[in-house]
Amino acid sequence: MAEFEVADFALLRMSTLPAGRAAQTRTDSGDPAAYLRSITADLLVREAVAVSSPSLARTLDLVHDGRAVEGKKLRRAVVSTTRYLLRMATRPTPFGLMAGVTEVRFDDLGKLRLGDRHQKLTRPDTAWLLDVVRGHERDPEVLRRLRVVLNGLCQVRGDRLSLPHMPRDGDAAVRELSVGMSPLVRSVMAYARRPVAYTELVDHLLLSFPQGAKEKAEQALATMVEREFLLTDLVPPDDAPDQIAHVTARLPPAARAGLEASAAALRAYAAVPAGSGLPALREALSSAEAVRAGHHAPHVDLRMDADVRLPQVVAQELAQLGRTLVRITPPDAGIEHLRRYYDEFLDRYGTARLVPLKELLDGELGLGGPAGYRASERAEIEPEEDRYRNRVLGELAQGAVLDGRLEVELDDATLDRLSDRDDGRLPEVLELGVHLLADSMEELNDGDFRLVLANMPLSRRLGAMTGRFTYFLDELREQTARMWRESADAVPAQVTFQPAWTRIMNVARVPSLIERTLPVGRFADPGDEAVLTLDELAVGASGDRLFLWSTRLESEIVPATPHMLVVPRVALDAVRFVYEIGEARHRVCKGWDWGLAGRLLPYLPRVRRGRSILASAIWRPAAELNDVKAPEADWGRRFDAWRERWRVPSQVYLTNGDNRIGLDLDAPLHRDILRRELDRRPSTLLVEAPGGAGFGAGWLGGRANEVTATLRSTAQEPPIRTAARPVPPPPRHQPGGEWLFAKLYASADRHTDLIRQWLPALRAALPPEVDRWFFIRYFDPGPHLRIRVHAEPATLRREVLPLVHDWAADLRRAGLARSLQLDTYEPEADRYGGVEALEAAERVFAADSDAVLAQLRLRPDLTPELLAAANYADLARAFHGEGWQDWLLAAYPVGEHHRAFQSVRRTAVELIADGDPRLAEIWRPRARVATEYGELIRSLHRRTPLAALLHMHHNRLIGVSKLSEGISYAIARGAVQALRDRARHGR
Repeated sequence: MAEFEVADFALLRMSTLPAGRAAQTRTDSGDPAAYLRSITADLLVREAVAVSSPSLARTLDLVHDGRAVEGKKLRRAVVSTTRYLLRMATRPTPFGLMAGVTEVRFDDLGKLRLGDRHQKLTRPDTAWLLDVVRGHERDPEVLRRLRVVLNGLCQVRGDRLSLPHMPRDGDAAVRELSVGMSPLVRSVMAYARRPVAYTELVDHLLLSFPQGAKEKAEQALATMVEREFLLTDLVPPDDAPDQIAHVTARLPPAARAGLEASAAALRAYAAVPAGSGLPALREALSSAEAVRAGHHAPHVDLRMDADVRLPQVVAQELAQLGRTLVRITPPDAGIEHLRRYYDEFLDRYGTARLVPLKELLDGELGLGGPAGYRASERAEIEPEEDRYRNRVLGELAQGAVLDGRLEVELDDATLDRLSDRDDGRLPEVLELGVHLLADSMEELNDGDFRLVLANMPLSRRLGAMTGRFTYFLDELREQTARMWRESADAVPAQVTFQPAWTRIMNVARVPSLIERTLPVGRFADPGDEAVLTLDELAVGASGDRLFLWSTRLESEIVPATPHMLVVPRVALDAVRFVYEIGEARHRVCKGWDWGLAGRLLPYLPRVRRGRSILASAIWRPAAELNDVKAPEADWGRRFDAWRERWRVPSQVYLTNGDNRIGLDLDAPLHRDILRRELDRRPSTLLVEAPGGAGFGAGWLGGRANEVTATLRSTAQEPPIRTAARPVPPPPRHQPGGEWLFAKLYASADRHTDLIRQWLPALRAALPPEVDRWFFIRYFDPGPHLRIRVHAEPATLRREVLPLVHDWAADLRRAGLARSLQLDTYEPEADRYGGVEALEAAERVFAADSDAVLAQLRLRPDLTPELLAAANYADLARAFHGEGWQDWLLAAYPVGEHHRAFQSVRRTAVELIADGDPRLAEIWRPRARVATEYGELIRSLHRRTPLAALLHMHHNRLIGVSKLSEGISYAIARGAVQALRDRARHGR
């Protein structure tokens, strides 16, 4: 069985101040100014606040200078500064100087050296720098010094060049930009496929269109740059070691001075020890303001002055915790939209075709995006509640409340109940974040510690939780890069893109960790061997998932996104799809989830297994505490009563999503902070301090901490090997051509009666020029019958369409149907052997449709599932020929519906062995064309579509029912196995 191994190096996040410093905020003297001067007397605190909130820092400057500050503003400063100090002392999440990071190594025994010479690392704010770049890109003189390239997201649509565009102002709505495909635009497209000097492109246009003026050519190109049809090399790549230097190197000398001064000021600020940097920070902010007005707080990381070794017993506990989390996570958790999309892909394209990525995501050319995507027309998919799991979790939570317990111990029996669907697999990689609690290093070495799963606990993407720090943590960078190099034979590629909100790029700028990159909407040279493009990517389907394929490299591509951006929220559909395909390669794993109980109950107990705490205790404040207008004394009484009833401790964490700070509920100012937060965010939760009572962070000098370790499975995911290739799409038959595709909308419970009593009349009336027809039942967007008829267009127009019209009108008058629609027929050629085999497949569809009509009229004394099973055997025998029994037994192994066969065993065996003369006569025409179809498929060396034929037969005969279909397969399998056993024993 696969297990987790823990990598040698991990990331340690720690609060800048020890938890004891929070005590300063527990007493408010009643003099707000004096209080502020007291808690910010430490210049490290002043500087940390200034990095995080320059506006608040200016208020603190006034307070320290003894100048007057308006009352409400002063009170806001008290609350905000208190929150910042609490963050510095109780939360290890890096944010400016509030918390820092260092590398740790697992060793035989733990050791610690903790100093105070922490190192600041500074970079310009991404949003500010991008604003500067966009301003320069509008300067013709600057443009003439740049290179440009066609945006790889561009796509020709009709007579226009289109581009999906996500605004940079925080509005995540995507709109499509377009420009007419004029001769000039076509020339630009052809010449700027690879990076070209802007001036060279202008000269090329003047040679191509000698009648044009240079000014007009430059104006056209400047517009294409502004609208991002053309990308310039002025935008720094994510891995540029000095992003300002990248920009200034491309600017005219006269335009460099301000940026160079800003860069110098940033370097000067970084060089000053933390706690002594206020003057240098003010100079850095002033220099940035001089370049471009507006908010600019530099991005600051803090490398802690620490040398840390952790004992191997911690690594062993991390591996066990990772295995436990995988076990209790249902394998399909959170991926229902991809699972359904995979089914749609199989239905339309099968497994023998690679579909170009851009074509697939285009709603006009392909399937469009999965449900929930920005440009998708598919409805959002609400996850189905797991009733069994909710019952188990509810029992655990309620049992703890009734017994007065603060903790649920996850014993083996409970773990088995929660892991009833575990498939034994592990994700290739799991980055796991935990708070490490022990009172001393000695106790840590002795194994007397707790691991508490962090608030944002894990990722299945290598480097996601650590990548943003690898620009200055050398061992982690090398470890991550090495693990990528050692991964399976599939080709990894580091995805880069411009998110909707530019400021979040501050935490997503990652060095190049992988040889190959996949830039989306970013400047790059598509001719570079190391650069992958959207145009070379295709999507295929394996036996259980979709995969990404490079047609140039002829290899599966594994997308790498080594950061924690929530890609579905901030990226274009193409990026999200690439990202989610990468996620879907591996076994799902999530942190502890209370399910329905977690959304409803006012209290949830701590969950522990061994030394690991999977979930801390949580309290949901009563709704009456959200009333901010209540008198303070009344609110206090309600709050105290609520605390007493639910036994809420004094030391808790105020939590909103990933935002959390430690509070002391006995401190008046902390209670005021909570009250204000409940007014702003009624969904606020209170979470116990990590580990509850009994374990602290004495091993790290009392600092809040989080260890992020990388776990790697001993069993790696094998790369995809496929013979599938991109092929031209099958023809699409619009109304008026050689196919008539009609949809008759009617209630699903009437479908069988319509097929039995009404459809035969339409079939009989079809003229002899019709060489094939077929029907299926369908339910999206509503229940309807799909009827397809093939003949010459004139025959369809003059004879068949009036027939269908009159037939549907009769049904409408009889109250049996709602409406009739004509639509475009898009054959699922790849599912049935490709375009070469399509007509043969359609002849089987037609014969099967005729067979179903006849059998429903015959109404034999058989259950629908038994009749379907007999049809499966006949179809398999005709299509597959010799060995059909082996195929059927392999395709439908014994499963949950085997008992259904036992109840009809004798009838099923006799029917499949000896047949029914009446049925045999009906099946004969179908068997002939099925045999021809099977021979053609084998001659083309295509994957057998037999399972799809049986599935669609069930659709026609019975309808859409997983239960009924499963029973019918079980009956067919059981009968074939029984006949084989009988033959083996000579009975």
